[in-house]
Amino acid sequence: MSLPAPDRDALAVLPTSTPTRPTPPLAVTLGPRPSATPSPTPTATSTATATSTPFPTATATPTATPTATPGPIARALGFNDSLLARLDAENYTFAEQQSTGSARDRVLAVILEPPQESGVVLGVKLPRLLIYHLRRGQAPQLLFQDEGSDETIQFAGYGQSWETPIGWRDITSDGLLELPVWAANGGFCFACNRVYVLQLMPVEDESGSDGGSAWQVQELTGAVPFLNLLQDPIIPKWLTDYNGDGTAEIEALDGGFEFAFGLYRETSPRFYRPLAWDGQRFADTSRWSPAYFDGQIQRAAEAVQATFGQPLASEDPIGRALTVLLASDASGRRDEGWAAFMQLSDPANWTGETIPGLLDLLNRIRAHLQGQMERGEPFAPWPPTVPTLPAPSDAGSPVEASNQITQPLPLPLPEPPQPSPVPLP
Repeated sequence: MSLPAPDRDALAVLPTSTPTRPTPPLAVTLGPRPSATPSPTPTATSTATATSTPFPTATATPTATPTATPGPIARALGFNDSLLARLDAENYTFAEQQSTGSARDRVLAVILEPPQESGVVLGVKLPRLLIYHLRRGQAPQLLFQDEGSDETIQFAGYGQSWETPIGWRDITSDGLLELPVWAANGGFCFACNRVYVLQLMPVEDESGSDGGSAWQVQELTGAVPFLNLLQDPIIPKWLTDYNGDGTAEIEALDGGFEFAFGLYRETSPRFYRPLAWDGQRFADTSRWSPAYFDGQIQRAAEAVQATFGQPLASEDPIGRALTVLLASDASGRRDEGWAAFMQLSDPANWTGETIPGLLDLLNRIRAHLQGQMERGEPFAPWPPTVPTLPAPSDAGSPVEASNQITQPLPLPLPEPPQPSPVPLP
């Protein structure tokens, strides 16, 4: 179902499009064996003196230096380094890639899949996303690697499902290339699957080698690392393009009330916010896009009203009434949303309850939120709250290549030979 477009005029004026930088063009001889010389036959002459035949001096054979044999991944990609050698030794396999540039200078994003092995602890070996800068005649440079905490990684396209990934493309219309990625950690939480956008940012090439481009990777949605979404649970879910202008928007799930008031996840209030590119990041435009929420509010209200005149049978109408309140508040209509919530959640709407305690829970929620409404406070569930987590990284800040692994590690394999980074031919 298509959703109304957010009001992009409410964003700050975008900077003038800058010309796209050159696309990063993205690979001992042994000595002769001594001849067998027969000893001279002695003659019958009495004056002859036997002359000893010189014995050849033994020459030491040089020892061959062991060379690491490139594994299947390194052979498929045409280059090798210590990270690829380790993943080859762990039987990872090549899955898919997205490349931009030329044979001489390019940026390559590659997804590697873990082996399908029996007896391996679930979740120990997980897919990996690696991004390399490859320049002919130079060692490969690792620009980015993911956390190693997702069970599924895919290059993303538009919509909730896609057949064709976008790949490297300027989806923000700012002259730079972006790569959308979809990832899921295998759980069922609101934040357990998300989309994030990696952007190639030019940096000064300190090597001063051949005038080629130098790059760093920055993330534009705040969804990397995954823990950021537990701290600030506006969870990017999928890409969309409301008006077909080629500039992508993001639909993000507001997960701030997951398990609120002791509700089950399935009945927790949920609604989506529009995120639009403002020239630096994907910014929340909820307060300037009220029409975006109208359909969500209407569907939630109708679901609650369908249960009127009968016993309250589940938590679902409570979560739907909360959705009406929270979506209205997010779109700048707090008073309107409060009035609608109080009408929808009035216990008189039901003839009783099927599960003991549901109406009491509803009354306590109403009283809790009424206090926040009267004091002008943001709506929030009562404790317990999410435990304090490390401060999230800012969307748009450079992402350093990391080898952080958030899952338990298996016993280490024998160390493979560690090749030096192999420059492209």
